[in-house]
Amino acid sequence: MKKILILIFLIITLVGCNKEETRQLDKEKFNAYLTYYNAILSAENKQAESSCFDIELVVNKIADDKYRYDIIIDNTKVAMFDIKALAIIETLSLEIDQENMMPSVGILDDYHYNMVPGQVDKENDFYEGIILSLTSKESALRVSVMVDYKPLNDEQPIRQYFSLYTTYEDQEKLTGE
Repeated sequence: MKKILILIFLIITLVGCNKEETRQLDKEKFNAYLTYYNAILSAENKQAESSCFDIELVVNKIADDKYRYDIIIDNTKVAMFDIKALAIIETLSLEIDQENMMPSVGILDDYHYNMVPGQVDKENDFYEGIILSLTSKESALRVSVMVDYKPLNDEQPIRQYFSLYTTYEDQEKLTGE
């Protein structure tokens, strides 16, 4: 009986340690998210395009007064490894939105993202492109995006900031139907 109690105690202790490690890792990821978010807020001279890859903001109406915004990063012209990207809705206040998590890749998740021209191998984390999506009630939106990656044979990551704007135009109004 004593052996069973000791075994149960050890199992509970080991499981508790594992959960604590997971919480610490999640906290580190969230702190990285906040660091990137603050970097976007304080970035000056944001670009509208990149010479290293294509970046585009598109909008689709998904319901009355609800729009989906997709930031598409693709058509890479250079090798990009360990990609991290975060998109935030630009507002007049330079504060972190505490109510909503903004779309990201490579920051809060456990996946690795790489893009190399002409190479797609999802099993080995090589993608053709990345899409960050968010929804809003606004039909026009300005989004700030940070893309961080390591180039081929270079230890120093490259970080670029973008400011993208789009507005939804109803197709019926455009075609006159």
